Amino acid sequence: MELSLSIASFPLDSETILDMRELLKMSDRDYSKPLFESSWHLADVPGFAVLAYTENNELLGFAAAADLIGLDSYEWSAFVHPDYRRLTIGSALAGGVAYGLQQRQAVEGLAAFIEEEGAKDFIASLGYQPDFKEIELEAEPLAEFKLPEGLTIIPYDGEIEKLENLMIAAFDEDVLPVVHYNIEKNDREVFVMKREGELVASASLIKEEDESGLWLTAFAVDPIEQGKGYGKAFLLWCRLYAMQQGKKRAVLEVETDNDALTVYRKSGFNPVHTIEYWKKP
Repeated sequence: MELSLSIASFPLDSETILDMRELLKMSDRDYSKPLFESSWHLADVPGFAVLAYTENNELLGFAAAADLIGLDSYEWSAFVHPDYRRLTIGSALAGGVAYGLQQRQAVEGLAAFIEEEGAKDFIASLGYQPDFKEIELEAEPLAEFKLPEGLTIIPYDGEIEKLENLMIAAFDEDVLPVVHYNIEKNDREVFVMKREGELVASASLIKEEDESGLWLTAFAVDPIEQGKGYGKAFLLWCRLYAMQQGKKRAVLEVETDNDALTVYRKSGFNPVHTIEYWKKP
């Protein structure tokens, strides 16, 4: 079988996107997130796809890479038709990704794959080593919820220094580019929780274009204020907001060693799958 490999930058054309979506239907697992499906059509997201077509113009596999926060730091993943995984299509796609990253002078190329034995063996064979894991969790929207007395949640109100201090305290200074990116992007909404006017928590929300999901990212509670129920209240409010926006689920990702994992579960978020991130030494 002869294959042709090509690289196309985002935004991809509608025919290519249709081919990629049709191929993903070959699996009973949802690979849309690690493959950046929501960004394929966007012109303002630096990214590209590597496509493997047969001589009959049948798509047998593809990889997608994206720089989600504009720092020349890409993540990538790949999917191959289940009936053709014994071939070297995956390795060819990975080679295409490496070439695309080199052409874009990327400073990093993390590989992201849903945790399963076949994926582990494949990515390890390419010389990658495990870096960290994230659990994807989802919850049903809430029809009703009332914040505890004294708490309010409002759209980001421009108090950048207070927001930066909160995020640095919860994470570290490396989070600041993400904070500014979330504020500047039109497809993201930054909300802050205040107690009697003082900032205690924040989260960024991303609406998927269809009705499927509301994504929570950059969620943080001031470490001094943790253990007081603010995180759970914010998460329940996000489920309410998902209902108000007509979404079918609220979704988030959290590292497997995050101490807040228990809070997410108590707030109604249940594990969907684990995504492993790999990097080259």
